[in-house]
Amino acid sequence: MLENSISELKKTGRGIKNLRSFQFKHLAEIFKHFGRKEKIWALSLLALIFADVVLLTSGFYLSNTVVVPANGGSYSEGMVGEPRFINPLLAQTQTDKDLTRLVFAGLYKYDNQGNIVPDLAAENFKLSDDQKQYTISLKPNLKWHDGHGISADDVIFTVQTIQNPDYKSPVHALWNNITAEKIDNLTVKFSNKNVSAPFVTNLTLGILPKHIWQNVPAQNFYIAKYNLEPVGNGPYFVKEINKLPNGTVRSILLESYSNYANGKAYIDEITLKFYQTNQDMISGLHTKEVDSIGFIPFDKKIFVDPKNTKLNILEIPVYQYQALFFNLSKNKALGSHAVREAMAKSIDRNSFINNVYSGMAMPAYTPILPEQIGYDQSASLKNAFDLEAANAILEKDGWKKDASGMRFKGKDALQFSITTNDFSLNVKSAEDLKEQWAKIGLNININVVSSAEFEKNYLRTRNFEGLLFAESSGYDPDPFIFWHSSQSNNPGVNLAQYKNLTIDKIIADARTTFNGSTRAGFYKQFQDIFSYDLPAIILDQSVFVYEMRPNISGINIKVLANPEDRFYDISHWYLKTGRDWK
Repeated sequence: MLENSISELKKTGRGIKNLRSFQFKHLAEIFKHFGRKEKIWALSLLALIFADVVLLTSGFYLSNTVVVPANGGSYSEGMVGEPRFINPLLAQTQTDKDLTRLVFAGLYKYDNQGNIVPDLAAENFKLSDDQKQYTISLKPNLKWHDGHGISADDVIFTVQTIQNPDYKSPVHALWNNITAEKIDNLTVKFSNKNVSAPFVTNLTLGILPKHIWQNVPAQNFYIAKYNLEPVGNGPYFVKEINKLPNGTVRSILLESYSNYANGKAYIDEITLKFYQTNQDMISGLHTKEVDSIGFIPFDKKIFVDPKNTKLNILEIPVYQYQALFFNLSKNKALGSHAVREAMAKSIDRNSFINNVYSGMAMPAYTPILPEQIGYDQSASLKNAFDLEAANAILEKDGWKKDASGMRFKGKDALQFSITTNDFSLNVKSAEDLKEQWAKIGLNININVVSSAEFEKNYLRTRNFEGLLFAESSGYDPDPFIFWHSSQSNNPGVNLAQYKNLTIDKIIADARTTFNGSTRAGFYKQFQDIFSYDLPAIILDQSVFVYEMRPNISGINIKVLANPEDRFYDISHWYLKTGRDWK
């Protein structure tokens, strides 16, 4: 029996061997003897079998894998201006802020939802029982772009440099009451003199490398070469600077950093190109010099109609509002609550936004904006557009129209002046308000001045009846510097000189609690009182407009505090894709 089995196996083996020999040695010879029809049928059968195998294999692969971002590619963006300070302690222009966000990382950053998350920090900070001390540990094995290790010494050095008045850092005031202490090589403790929930926003500031800057004296801080040739720790490092013969920086090439605290960014290279004017930048986009431009609307003529372009146009809400601030002591009519209420109710914000911003803004009614902690939609609705109600309020308060349609109360005319700078959209805003308020018999005089004169003679001195201006509130909507009575005089920015003891207490209580629901409750009270008192009329919320080529993916930003914050999410943007098994 065994011998028979062995014999059969040998025959089978010879058969397989002969089959292989047949397939590879004799197929072409046999194919020559086929007729034309037989050849067609044979070739068709082979093609069908091959296609079937390909389809089956492809189907299996596609059904068992998913599309994922892949590394690679180059991206370019246009900007207006020229970089001077790629330095988190000095950056003030938008160009400098954008570059600083790409090159430097802080202990924490904001995600695409506006939540604070670790960046260089290993985890969320540990808060002391008295809520005045923050203990923070760095991730291990972090490196600067030049390969040096990142340690607590760098954090301490950064804070002490900010606090030293000789360095004249614009963020000096934010760190006045803070003490930074090294616990160990990777751990820092910040001590605050007061309980301050908004302080955590300070921890997003980029950290400077001590080994680079410690030998730069204060008098050379602004002119050091490292301001344009930075050694950072963020997702990208400066690879190449392209200058014109006159020394003007034309472009900067950035390369993704493989040792970034949150992993290498997908896009390998980013080129930032700098233009002298907005129109030059827009031309650069249309001539394909750059892949994208981003801006908060600055002029109606720049807008691209989405129906007539192949660009993707993203509109991202920004925590910034435009408002008309009142100086109640300067104008008798404005001192009337009924007048201010009628003014608030007679503004059609949708029409205002369409006329001024071509629709690229959002209606706003209070200093707390949608998605911020404590936002209360019901407070917003108190001053919703109602022209009939606005006229009725003025009639009841004794303001009567004359033959020209203008209102008077006795000999007092219903009129005041709006002061604004020569920024085109501010001028258009004032003109639109003048037109809308004419419908309730209110006359507006518009005073347009240069930006320098606006700040010196009106903003700082509070020398106005009405002031058209924009304010940025940030991710944390703490109203202290804008609406607390202690900030009524320069350098405070309570422009309306609003004084309400109840509001003062609400603001103070809100900023000294870390309980989210409690803070939200305080801010709802604030909005309720603000919507009644109307020390200012909030008009609209800004949006950041991104116009970009459609091959750029992964941008999922829901809200921004500042335009540069779009780059917090840069690691997730991608140009290329691959597939991974499920």
